[in-house]
Amino acid sequence: ATEATRRYAGLAKEAGLPLAELALRWARQRPGVTSALVGTSSLEQLDQDLVAFRREKRLPEDLMWEIDRVHMRNRLPIFSSASVAREQFGEGEIGE
Repeated sequence: ATEATRRYAGLAKEAGLPLAELALRWARQRPGVTSALVGTSSLEQLDQDLVAFRREKRLPEDLMWEIDRVHMRNRLPIFSSASVAREQFGEGEIGE
């Protein structure tokens, strides 16, 4: 989980986004996701999270794919897959 969090944080930094915004925008763009729950401990965090819902611009498809690749490599061991290459853009199974 630590390695996945580091990779997600790296992708967020490369995209110029806070990690929470990256996560919420990714969730909003996933087919089949009907809601995204937020948990905050301050008004500042709530304001940051709301930015993700106010932005209308979608995350680029290549960034969505990179996030999916991290997920596929780091989900439950029975479902994980290290054979998800960058050139397999959009291929592979995300859902368990």
